[in-house]
Amino acid sequence: MRHFEHFRVGSTYELGTSRLTSEDIIGYARVWDPMPFHLDPGAAARSSFGGLVASGWHTGAVVMGQFVRSLLADSTCQGSYGMDEVRFLRPVRPGDELHGRAVVEEAAPHPRRPETGTVHFLVEASNQHGETVYRMRTRLLFGRTRSSAPVRQEADAHH
Repeated sequence: MRHFEHFRVGSTYELGTSRLTSEDIIGYARVWDPMPFHLDPGAAARSSFGGLVASGWHTGAVVMGQFVRSLLADSTCQGSYGMDEVRFLRPVRPGDELHGRAVVEEAAPHPRRPETGTVHFLVEASNQHGETVYRMRTRLLFGRTRSSAPVRQEADAHH
């Protein structure tokens, strides 16, 4: 189980690789981002992309799945403060393999909740050619190990 203390600034975590198919791209787009260049290979061929491309949100969802399965599911993660940056840097096409990685950019004890700490991650994905296709910066809240969290004093019951 990973706690706040496990995430040292500069640590890099490999998140795995996921391959996207035309069926994956079209299926996601049908439900969540029904733009023609995500749904219809003919319309996509006539678009500025010149072919079918994944929604940036699909790419982000795939990478988030890698992040959770590889790093967060076995941790004391208590949620996110949100994303500070999301960038769709290059089109993702059928057959592309997305390789995710996360780097700890900052880590600090929470200023008001001593049993927790915040970790700032840079999460990126590159394709099989080594080109970065996606970038996200996010802040997550993690529980601290009992040995490092300050002990809270119980209020005296006999006022």
